[in-house]
Amino acid sequence: MSIPVTPDTFQTLLDDLTRAGASDIKLVTGQCPFANIMGAWQPQTQYAVLTGNTVAMLHAKICRDARWKDIPPEGVWDADYRTSTANSNFRVSAGKENGRPYLVLRPLPREIPTFDKLRLLDDTLEETPGHTKHLTEGLEYAMRQKRGLVLVTGPTGSGKSTTLASCVNYINQSRAYNIITVEDPIEFVFRPSKSHILQREVGVDTESFGMALRAALRQKPDIILVGEMRDAETIDAAFRAAATGHLVLSTLHNNEAAQTVERIINEFPPESQTRARHQLSEVLVGIFAQQLVPTVDGGRQVIHEAMVLTPPQRSIIRPKEGNGSGNYLQQLRDTLNNKNDLGSRSMDKELLRAVRGGIIEQDVALEFAIMPDQLAQDLEGR
Repeated sequence: MSIPVTPDTFQTLLDDLTRAGASDIKLVTGQCPFANIMGAWQPQTQYAVLTGNTVAMLHAKICRDARWKDIPPEGVWDADYRTSTANSNFRVSAGKENGRPYLVLRPLPREIPTFDKLRLLDDTLEETPGHTKHLTEGLEYAMRQKRGLVLVTGPTGSGKSTTLASCVNYINQSRAYNIITVEDPIEFVFRPSKSHILQREVGVDTESFGMALRAALRQKPDIILVGEMRDAETIDAAFRAAATGHLVLSTLHNNEAAQTVERIINEFPPESQTRARHQLSEVLVGIFAQQLVPTVDGGRQVIHEAMVLTPPQRSIIRPKEGNGSGNYLQQLRDTLNNKNDLGSRSMDKELLRAVRGGIIEQDVALEFAIMPDQLAQDLEGR
């Protein structure tokens, strides 16, 4: 007999599926609950099929945000908010599908992990790539900078928010700074240690990322965290903040450092892209791209590409005659395999290292590769 899902049993369902390893939980009208476990969506048939009325009641139970409390009977409705049970915190994305409500919940760590708790490949293999240092040295170097732009990138669900929270907490534990975050929604709640931290939520405390970023500059911050650089306005404001003595941290949805550089520049109209490249070459401190990759034992391993900027890389980004898009992107990729002391590495070389270390299968590495044909040759030893 299926277990009924009710507002009274909902928190138990969330805690049970989280303990089972769910990275996301989906509740859709007309279906039983689904959970993404180790990267695969699996129906949780032990639970009853959900009705639209049930999903609406579950939403009403967990939503504490007056903006999203009532589901409109007609028209578009999309909501993002944060909720919790006794054991876990969750980010909630809610909306309507064919006029019927749905919920997608993502468990968040209750405690913000330190760098050594992020389960980095360097720690899993207990070694670092031969040409560079441990990835945490790159992260720590980036967090020690007085000004500039640091990006954590990757697909949805790859753990960007957790890595970024670890970065903020590293600063919070080591420096007496003024930190301002702008998020949509707030996911991790920071407890001030040595730093003072002000957290603002888009739609509750401010109208937009760009507006909050401009306001933050009047509040003498040392660090500004922007939850996501969604448009040219926000990117331009981040450039100005990074150029005027602030360290700006943010995220983008890209799997590769070079593609992230191109993505930022392409957000601007063609007539402004040369200026954007100049600005980015001056303010960019580092890009940490990450993917969660299925492992041979049924778990998942976070794999990073890291580009911590050196003078030669700044020169490559800076526009010059004959340095078009295709040229400078491949040049940036090539620099990630050069010897350095800042933790830099390429995604495909890290996937190769994970295969050789027995962490992931070859076909999985090729699925997540930036340049799968070249990785296939490397796997064959050519």
